[in-house]
Amino acid sequence: MTNTTTLQLGRPFFQITGFKFRLWPIVLAAVLMQAMLWPAREGARWLFKQHADWFHHQIWAFVGLAELFQIVAGLIAILIMKRLLPQADANLRWPSQRSYAGLAVFIGVVMAAIMLVADYWPQFLSHTPLKSDYEMTAIGVPGWLFVMFIAGPNEEIVFRGVLVGMLTVLIRGRLRLGRFEIPISGVIVSLLFGAAHYNSFFVDPLYQAVAQQLYAFAFGLTYVWLMERSRSLLAPMIAHGVSDLVEVGAVMLLAVA
Repeated sequence: MTNTTTLQLGRPFFQITGFKFRLWPIVLAAVLMQAMLWPAREGARWLFKQHADWFHHQIWAFVGLAELFQIVAGLIAILIMKRLLPQADANLRWPSQRSYAGLAVFIGVVMAAIMLVADYWPQFLSHTPLKSDYEMTAIGVPGWLFVMFIAGPNEEIVFRGVLVGMLTVLIRGRLRLGRFEIPISGVIVSLLFGAAHYNSFFVDPLYQAVAQQLYAFAFGLTYVWLMERSRSLLAPMIAHGVSDLVEVGAVMLLAVA
């Protein structure tokens, strides 16, 4: 018992174990990420432009359609992955023991607060009212809140289910920071998760785009940790969906306050 305790106390705070860098799986993951996200998004955009009346000209409906297409693409990718790489685990299952759902909700609310401050701190400091780009109508408000929550299942299937599942097999190794420990694959995919939001550099202020890269990376690490703890995508789906829903809901409330 004494030897075990001594070994635990002697462990370094930061440690990477069993990692050997391989470039081609990372390139493959980046290509697969775009293959799951870009065609679905652009297909939904084309439908919206050609038949805007189908969506009653509601932007949230276009976002919801893009998310639906991406969920389908992610599920197809999981089926292909299980065929070609059967040892890969997408964690697309109901938790067999502890779900961590309550913790996921709490984490999602904290994440929403972080995003709200990071995205709108100049307005808060100058006491400038927030401007909402969301349709503030009887159908627009619940529509936006719904599609923001669905972003959780959508992106978690793609990033944590497919990409982390695949890279965990192709790139071994783990990272530990204190008591926080995840596979190296989770770190790589968290970087890709931030990179997937590159469009913010073209449409948002620079401070907001940089902040989004930083918190997307940090949140990506947290989603992997939740997935590993619960052995399921449910908890990261909840945390991700709650964070987006709560931030957008707060922006709507502050815009009309």
